[in-house]
Amino acid sequence: MSGFLLKLLALVTMLIDHTGHVLFPGRMWMRYIGRLAFPIYCFLLVEGFLHTRNLRKYMGRLAVFAIISEIPFDLAIYGEFFEPAHQNVFITLLFGLMAISIMSIVDVGNIWFNYILRMLVAVPFGVAAQLMHTDYRWIGVGLITVMYLFHDFEIIKLGFGAVLMLPVFTNSIEYFGLLSFVPMHFYNGRRGIPHTGYGRVLQWVFYVFYPVHLLVLAGIRDGFWL
Repeated sequence: MSGFLLKLLALVTMLIDHTGHVLFPGRMWMRYIGRLAFPIYCFLLVEGFLHTRNLRKYMGRLAVFAIISEIPFDLAIYGEFFEPAHQNVFITLLFGLMAISIMSIVDVGNIWFNYILRMLVAVPFGVAAQLMHTDYRWIGVGLITVMYLFHDFEIIKLGFGAVLMLPVFTNSIEYFGLLSFVPMHFYNGRRGIPHTGYGRVLQWVFYVFYPVHLLVLAGIRDGFWL
């Protein structure tokens, strides 16, 4: 399974999740399906970090769309132009990317000290996500760092991912997020789209889709288009 197909799967399941949350709050099956989206986005973020040619631009895109997406997010989830109690997922992804970018330069020679120091490096970013009330908060940053730290150890990565999704930290529907590790297992390491032309357009489509679909859902619910 290529990176493009994983992105498409994450996008579709996210759309189903948000449609259920905004328009059909009683349809829990839509929320269950939506649990697959965030872990896949975390996985793709790590893959993007490992293969990006320009980390600064990567962070910049996340920061720009975090700002762009905040009003659509608040409108869709809370029906308000600004709700300080909860921030959009781009901020969580940005904190996660910042964490693993610093973790990547930690190297003290001893593998166990490396793991410990790298985990400690990630703590401030998890704290920041918690204090800012970003989507998935510290758990989201933690999941990204786990996927980076144990990138080549799937069983360990799955185990830590399962712990982070336990209901004691979130709620019972997060168990369904573990199903996302199935398509991740079949990832073939390929982008699946060209690096230029059409591929670049698709890259921006995946970014733009998040704020646009939230705005559309809020508009449908609240009658903006009438």
